[in-house]
Amino acid sequence: MNIKNHFKNTLLAGVLTLVPLGVTYFFLRFLFTTIDGWLAPIVEGVLGKRYPGIGLFATVLIVYLVGVIVSNIVGRKLIGVGELILTKIPLVRDVYAPVKQLVDMVLIPSKSKNFKRTVAIKTPGSPIRVIGFVTGQAREEGNRVPLLSIFVPTSPNPTTGVLLFCDPEIVYETNIKPEAAMKLLVSGGIVAPPDFTIQQMLQPITKKDVTSEI
Repeated sequence: MNIKNHFKNTLLAGVLTLVPLGVTYFFLRFLFTTIDGWLAPIVEGVLGKRYPGIGLFATVLIVYLVGVIVSNIVGRKLIGVGELILTKIPLVRDVYAPVKQLVDMVLIPSKSKNFKRTVAIKTPGSPIRVIGFVTGQAREEGNRVPLLSIFVPTSPNPTTGVLLFCDPEIVYETNIKPEAAMKLLVSGGIVAPPDFTIQQMLQPITKKDVTSEI
């Protein structure tokens, strides 16, 4: 190995080591300065003395207590009422609803029913594959086969995207669950399952789908 390649490979190894450490450092610094700075004065007023990191501890405690509240029946009902109110407020609902859906998708796999399955759209003759989530079906006048409604998120901000209505003949199955696909999109493809595969299998068309139009 010549000096140029050695220097390049060694420099790359250093970058790959230091960048994650740097990101972690700035994330922890944000927690200890910004968040700690928000709550520290309040805690200081209660305790009468300032303790480094107490604001961050208070933040974690508040999040935990909120989790305890919403984990019981009464808390869930109160949260449900609050969410219903938020969904009625213009602008607020446009921000709250997609963010909540995203958080549910990434952190709570059991709620992945919002996106039924992960698929790839491959138009005839195109070398490009587009990843999306099947959200339902739509009827098209004169078409015996229902169209698939597919939400294609924008990467790395999956709270925005486009809704496509596709013929089943251009939609292919994948072998990853919606929550894994969401992480793939958020990371811009960096966090990808090692066995991620676009299968050469079209979306199934059931007899019920066809006969319902006959």
